[in-house]
Amino acid sequence: MGLDHDIAANPQTELTDQQKSLQIEESELENELENRMENLDKLLRSVHATIEQQSFSGKTHALDLVIDIHMKIKASHKMLQLAKLLSEPARESMLLRVRNCLNTLEEEFASHLGVRMT
Repeated sequence: MGLDHDIAANPQTELTDQQKSLQIEESELENELENRMENLDKLLRSVHATIEQQSFSGKTHALDLVIDIHMKIKASHKMLQLAKLLSEPARESMLLRVRNCLNTLEEEFASHLGVRMT
């Protein structure tokens, strides 16, 4: 009797490693989304303050756009909070949906308010 044994790869360990990797990626995505929302909200508050201080035709329309974008940011934040509560695969799907919403929101912000997003 020898001490040589064939050691098979443990599929449960591999799955655990994959799950950990996915959790890290999702955590990074959550942080990215939180940061983008925070930055967009700060920029929006700055634009709102500037609009409030100025007098120009179309001010009401500009303020309506600011309020609309603010509400969309809040909705995106709520979607992110919901995504954090979900389990896979719905969690990943919702995180990607939030990211797509933010992409669209940033484009809308830039095009309507003349701000360049970097």
